[in-house]
Amino acid sequence: MDARMIERRNEARAAGPRALDIPACYVDGYNAARALDPDLAERYIRYTTLGDPLADRAVEQLAAIVEPGRVHGTIARTVDHYDDPPKDTPEALRELIESSAIVPDWFDPEIAMTGTRAFLRNSEMVLAGLVTGAIVEGFSTLISKSFRIRSRIILNGVRRLKQNTLQLTEQFMPGGLTPGGDAWKLSLRIRLVHAQSRMLLKQSDEWDAAEHGMPLSTAHMLLGAAAFSGRLMHHVARLGGDFTQEERDAYVHVWRYTGIVMGVPESIMFHDEASAYRTFRIAATCEPPPDDDAIIMANSIINSAPILLGRTAPAERRKMAALIYQVSRDLIGDDLADGFRFPKSKVVRRLPLLFLKNRAEKIAGKLFPPLAGMRSRTHFSRLLDVSDLGEITHSYALPTSLYDEDSRDW
Repeated sequence: MDARMIERRNEARAAGPRALDIPACYVDGYNAARALDPDLAERYIRYTTLGDPLADRAVEQLAAIVEPGRVHGTIARTVDHYDDPPKDTPEALRELIESSAIVPDWFDPEIAMTGTRAFLRNSEMVLAGLVTGAIVEGFSTLISKSFRIRSRIILNGVRRLKQNTLQLTEQFMPGGLTPGGDAWKLSLRIRLVHAQSRMLLKQSDEWDAAEHGMPLSTAHMLLGAAAFSGRLMHHVARLGGDFTQEERDAYVHVWRYTGIVMGVPESIMFHDEASAYRTFRIAATCEPPPDDDAIIMANSIINSAPILLGRTAPAERRKMAALIYQVSRDLIGDDLADGFRFPKSKVVRRLPLLFLKNRAEKIAGKLFPPLAGMRSRTHFSRLLDVSDLGEITHSYALPTSLYDEDSRDW
């Protein structure tokens, strides 16, 4: 343990009873965030040491009483019959599924439909903002360590991007988040995978709980939901998207519900686009600076994106990766891009050109509605193509080993 690590731990212990549970690597960021919003910073830090009690108990019970080869079937039967689970369903799994089927009183399908229409109209820019901005920024945090240890992005970068895109698409389909709907099922699957990964990571010698807190913590689930909603809306606007404020809030409304299904407590969840954006900013400030794990993850995302978009020839991949690097740098800023060791910017910035191109297409669509309809269908069809995971979409199998290359397929 180096001297700086010891110093940070001592600072955490000396800060008083409420700070005793601050993981050492968060001390500096927490102090900076507290100067901006002490209440939000404290709520975020409190959850860096907590997992997902319901999902954690479910996977622990599954591991104890169900053979790995039967896990998929056990979970699938429970999810498919969430309103009347089979009598042999493990108690903890039953509790998780039943609680996830309770729709919050505030969720409004009409507001969600407003978000859906805006999403479909801007699907290509939402995907671009997701890949070049929100996902990359998400991996600037300690989330990157969990994924790097498990080799999840390094070995399966394209599939990870497909999973993110699939979740994004399914939750904006009408009825997708209704209990029993495809997005609801997918969110539960992701929640269980996170819980299983958390259980495996806690057993790893590479994870230091006193230094790093809980792997895939509740705080990180909140940060991810805020990044993919309020922060992503910021990126989409810079890319030329035409969401109105009502539509931006509707988009976040859907993500707010998704976050609840994925295990984020209502007490810390954001409410609208402004609060989601602020949650992301304060959470990102709390996080430690990007380290080698973050560098590995961010660059893996950028270099996987061309394959996701169908550019498989080496020359095409390199050309598109160079473009994505430049757009990403424009979106996330030079400081973070430099921390990730992204290539330096060229003289001509790519983002303003993309903004003008996208806005010109929007104007042309308003002047010629059939053209807008055709482009919308083309963009949405492309989104479906890049999010096609095949049969894995319907799998509830869970990882069986810390290192993904040693795990059963899931």
